[in-house]
Amino acid sequence: MIPMANFGLWWVRWNGSGYESRMTGSLEQFRELGFDYAVVLGQPAHIQYTGDAETDAYNLSEYLSVHMDMPYYVTVPFFTPSKTPRGNITGNFEGSYWEKWIDTFIFTHSSDPNLRGFYWSLENAWMFKQDQLNIEKGISHELIEAMSQKIHQAGFEFIWMPSTPTMNIEGTNIFPWWYKSPNYPGACEYFDYVFAQPNYYMGRISDIDGWTLNLEGLKLKYNCWNVFMEMEADECIIGGGGNCKTCNDSENCMRLAGNYIQAQINTIGRRYSQRAYYFGVTLDVVRHVDSYCRDNLGVPYV
Repeated sequence: MIPMANFGLWWVRWNGSGYESRMTGSLEQFRELGFDYAVVLGQPAHIQYTGDAETDAYNLSEYLSVHMDMPYYVTVPFFTPSKTPRGNITGNFEGSYWEKWIDTFIFTHSSDPNLRGFYWSLENAWMFKQDQLNIEKGISHELIEAMSQKIHQAGFEFIWMPSTPTMNIEGTNIFPWWYKSPNYPGACEYFDYVFAQPNYYMGRISDIDGWTLNLEGLKLKYNCWNVFMEMEADECIIGGGGNCKTCNDSENCMRLAGNYIQAQINTIGRRYSQRAYYFGVTLDVVRHVDSYCRDNLGVPYV
């Protein structure tokens, strides 16, 4: 595990003929804000889908090899633009769309020093549960296990950022289900880093301190020290549209974003050593929250 690192989401989109950045700033500015790694991803409609994984992955890998001049993790897309899975969710990993996507990056750009690993784009924290499989919103743990082995055997890392808007974090698939039926392994076993999304900023939970305390207790219980929190903020902070539960009140949106850092200080006495950040596509969001945290909490945001 890297001693300390900051991961920032870097959004791209397929425009019909090639990829382009959706970000409002440059990679140089992104690095200056304190980000060590870019996590390259896109909405389902923004990642090319021809049905041929080699073509889809090759076009993104060509773009990133030219334009991504810093260490990055690249998405492994789960959904098609029509929001159906890109492969058989309970089938074999071998020969699947996802294996071909990963292989294309591994073998086409294995010499790219900036490619550090892969990001599993399915944000469903309950992804192994049968009811999620039945509606094609989940995936079998055997498929994830094989995917993890492929990535690690090739010398790359594997990360996940599941949406976890519940105080019952133990009821998700982040941690093992040892005491319930059916028993599921913990996804934390397969990933180098798991950054759980509280969705507190969006209003889906109301107690970020309690959520963080629960997370820390489960990390100890299951010895899963690779699980951390994803910080959440977006353009609401600077008066734009976004996902904040008080989107018409920029000052309160700022406070909510700062509460993610405050919760870490309250719970473990410091910021997490590994931190991931969602902030929309606007670098000014990070700058504003950073000023707030320095002024009110005495620590940087990133």
